[in-house]
Amino acid sequence: MNQKSAVDTVKHFSLDNKVCLVSGASRGIGRAMAAGLAGAGSNLVIAGREQETLNTVAAEITDQTGRKIVPLQADIGNLEEIDSLVQETIDVFGKIDVLVNNAGVNIRNPALEFNESDWDFVTDINLKGAFFLAKACGKHMQQQNSGKVINTLSLTSAIGLPTSVAYTAAKGGLLQLTKLLAVEWAEYNIQVNGIAPGFIRTEMTAPAREDSRNDWILNRTPADRWGEPEDLAGLTIFFASNASDFVTGQMVFVDGGFMAGSDWRRQR
Repeated sequence: MNQKSAVDTVKHFSLDNKVCLVSGASRGIGRAMAAGLAGAGSNLVIAGREQETLNTVAAEITDQTGRKIVPLQADIGNLEEIDSLVQETIDVFGKIDVLVNNAGVNIRNPALEFNESDWDFVTDINLKGAFFLAKACGKHMQQQNSGKVINTLSLTSAIGLPTSVAYTAAKGGLLQLTKLLAVEWAEYNIQVNGIAPGFIRTEMTAPAREDSRNDWILNRTPADRWGEPEDLAGLTIFFASNASDFVTGQMVFVDGGFMAGSDWRRQR
């Protein structure tokens, strides 16, 4: 590779002058994704339901990267707040180049014990809200004839895991939505892809690390560890950058080999 092509390759992954909107960015995976995008040069709007937490995260990422980070409170389960979030992002930065559709919740109960209100709460954020946020950003991206949508999927987009019936239904639906939007929006130079985390060390997964599921997870994961939120940053940057301009409609697992080795058993 000559010097010029090497420089060009580096530029493919640069997010300088890009504007990214990250939902569910106040903690865990979303926070790590936001920090990674800012580290690659992007300015950001980070959204979540807790303004004080968002303020802290924004200040920390700005200190680390020097990028402009705007924290905006929004409930992705509320369509009016979605429209306001997108409009405020455009008012501040003038555009949206990348949407990271990361906001998500889960309520665990066996299927026969799951009630309607819990079902609606989980699917309103994980699927309905994700679609309408993508739609609101997509309208703007079509006008500028470019854009990236990155949906946070799940192992449950491909397999069933007990006691997560609404979450599994929503994440399975979000995978199909990823493919549909990739097909419909390709003519506008918009790429739509999904990242499916495995078992990541976050506040949401803390209970599983403290009971019998911990050994089961490690025994099924060839990497023999839980993932860290920062493990998601590199793929997020790739999907957000020009390096992925011919990649769309894809789901990529970040799972330490969990899905590659379904019969894996480590003797502990």
